[in-house]
Amino acid sequence: MKRVLRFWKVFIFDLVGIALMILAILTGWLPGPGGIPLFILGLSVLAIHHDWAQKYIDQLKDYVDSLGDKIFVEDKDVQLAYDIICPVMVAGGIYLLWLHNATWQITLGIILLFTGVTVLIGNRKRWQRFIAKFKRKT
Repeated sequence: MKRVLRFWKVFIFDLVGIALMILAILTGWLPGPGGIPLFILGLSVLAIHHDWAQKYIDQLKDYVDSLGDKIFVEDKDVQLAYDIICPVMVAGGIYLLWLHNATWQITLGIILLFTGVTVLIGNRKRWQRFIAKFKRKT
């Protein structure tokens, strides 16, 4: 009985993972990130029961970490520049969203807002320190 339940559990997880990956291909042409988050989510679901998918997820994590190290360098001048530019980007994004006269203003406002917040959180390893504090409390 346990073998049958395990088979159906793996089958359903595989079905969901593959469906998400197919949906990623179908939505890849849309503006924005397209299907990339869906593809990663599908691969993550497949990684629950398959070592080959876990290997690709681990490679993706290593790549993102190395990319973060290239973007968020330890140079104090660059960190200061990020700390000055990012709030300006966030304020500009909020201003453009406040105006919302044209679609391009809304689009640019969203891009500025999310890019500014993302870089501000990533700068000076703020996100890693937050995660480390969260892990210690649990």
